[in-house]
Amino acid sequence: MKTNIPDILKGKFLVKKNAYRSWNFILFITVLSLISITSSHMMDRKIRKITKISEEIKELKSEYADLHSKCMKMQLASFIKKKLVNGLKHLESPPYELVIIEENHKNMDKTQSNQ
Repeated sequence: MKTNIPDILKGKFLVKKNAYRSWNFILFITVLSLISITSSHMMDRKIRKITKISEEIKELKSEYADLHSKCMKMQLASFIKKKLVNGLKHLESPPYELVIIEENHKNMDKTQSNQ
């Protein structure tokens, strides 16, 4: 056991006859560690992006709520009464619809359909 630890620390296991097994294992561990580091960096980048987007969403939601409340105030009759100028008055009764029927057009349509 005492001879193995100094041999490992000196790197003698890398120059022995069966060293290709050690090199394959070292290469495998190196590739795995590089993959792990890369995936960790990618995950950190995505977490930062998600945090930034969620902050933007919070800002946009609050802005939407503010604008929505302003629009709701603008639709109130009391707000509209305050903004009326030039002698315009608020209607007390609802407006009514005028329907105009022209007799000439009806007579023309009937004569054309008879032909």
